[in-house]
Amino acid sequence: RPTVTTIVRPRRSLATWGGWLAAAAMLALWLRGPSNATPTAGSFPTRSQSLAAAAASLVRDSLITLDPAVTRIAWAPTTDSTAVGAGGDVVWSTRAQRGVMRLSGLKSNDARRWQYQLWIFDKARDQRYPVDGGVFDVPAGATEVFVPIYARVPVGDAVMFAITVEAPGGVVVSTRKRVALLAAL
Repeated sequence: RPTVTTIVRPRRSLATWGGWLAAAAMLALWLRGPSNATPTAGSFPTRSQSLAAAAASLVRDSLITLDPAVTRIAWAPTTDSTAVGAGGDVVWSTRAQRGVMRLSGLKSNDARRWQYQLWIFDKARDQRYPVDGGVFDVPAGATEVFVPIYARVPVGDAVMFAITVEAPGGVVVSTRKRVALLAAL
């Protein structure tokens, strides 16, 4: 006599749905691309900026939870005036080629005068030419900022991250005259 087996589908837990939601948020951020929009001094973040920050935070948490090989390094402030009391960390996934910076205490900037730019140092590349990780702003009054990382080219083995102060729009090659934060393995 044949045996009848019932296939039981596993229940979808909050963790499973959380992973799917995080993936959807990550996809939305990737499709959106980097944003240079910054509120003016004294203004509050717009709804879209608040949602982008929440999505970046969710992506960060998902990378930490779902990628066992994720790199997480604390920021170390330099003597630059923009970094006094600054901290946070950078989370990077080589597998996903994406990451998120969490920044606290970094001085807000006027995007018309200067912007922050992330640099990713790849062990296999010439250290004089790190990978551009994107230009970003810190809004006035922000105590903690989450910034998605968009590496311009693939990164094989990230060994250091640096945030520099640059002209609006960023630069192709930084002189590294003003380095605000460093995160090194």
